[in-house]
Amino acid sequence: MAKGMQDENSRTVDIIARLQDRLERGRGAEIRLVESILADPHFAAHAPIAQIAERAGVSEPTITRLARALGFPGTREMRFHLAQALAIGGAYLREPSAPPEDLPMTAQVVAKISSGAHAALDLMSMALAEIDLEPMARRISKASQILIYGTGGSSSFAAVELQNRLFRLGLHVTAHTDPQLQRMSASVLEPRAVVIGFSVSGQASSVTDAVNIGRQYGASALVVTSPNTPLAEAGDALLPLTFKEDGNLYKPSSTRYALLAAVDIIAMTTAQTIGPKVLEPLRRVRHSLASQNIRNPDLPIGD
Repeated sequence: MAKGMQDENSRTVDIIARLQDRLERGRGAEIRLVESILADPHFAAHAPIAQIAERAGVSEPTITRLARALGFPGTREMRFHLAQALAIGGAYLREPSAPPEDLPMTAQVVAKISSGAHAALDLMSMALAEIDLEPMARRISKASQILIYGTGGSSSFAAVELQNRLFRLGLHVTAHTDPQLQRMSASVLEPRAVVIGFSVSGQASSVTDAVNIGRQYGASALVVTSPNTPLAEAGDALLPLTFKEDGNLYKPSSTRYALLAAVDIIAMTTAQTIGPKVLEPLRRVRHSLASQNIRNPDLPIGD
């Protein structure tokens, strides 16, 4: 990470305010670029520079000049702070059309759940910006067996959902949510196996134990958890969970959306690593549903 990003003062940078200020002080192409960024900051934070320039109708050097005008060494730092702004205040950048207190109760609930989901996904996007999952995806794609572990509501749900995503790629995969089964199943693994462990807190002892047991027998381990936790230290590779609860005791945790994003990221990276070979098992799954009169190709496979 660049030194400028690590500087304590950089944490207080309000890039949204700086961009809004450039609307008043900029001209021509710069104003078009700023308007495009503010209209879709998530796209601007994560899309390739060429696509950002194309959408705004400007040249790529214009983006570099804007980054420097905003006080950043280059576009990488500007985009980092834009992703950070989304993670911290994304909900405020997606305000509902009326203030929540002026909405009916159901609409207030919808607005709060939706904004929480957006914020959770923005945090995940920032946390994973420089993570390379391809090496682990290759191991998953070639594994003789894949065991997925998760204990508790959200983590066990994620484990079962990832099993649901991977088996249809033709992979030999099983999810275990029972603590004893986690430890026992890990003890009979072999070196070509892969273990995937989920824990929001990183403190689930049975998942950490199972990961350590599996690695003891030569299995590779990918963990999806909070950084700097026992489970994070146990894995070969880490997909970091970054989340911030909003303190609303009536609302379920939005962390589930971050977990679902992690599941889909692992599944899609693995599918792309395997390549066209995944199409045949997917076709078979789709074909098997025809017996239930589920024939619409636009529907997701298996509900």
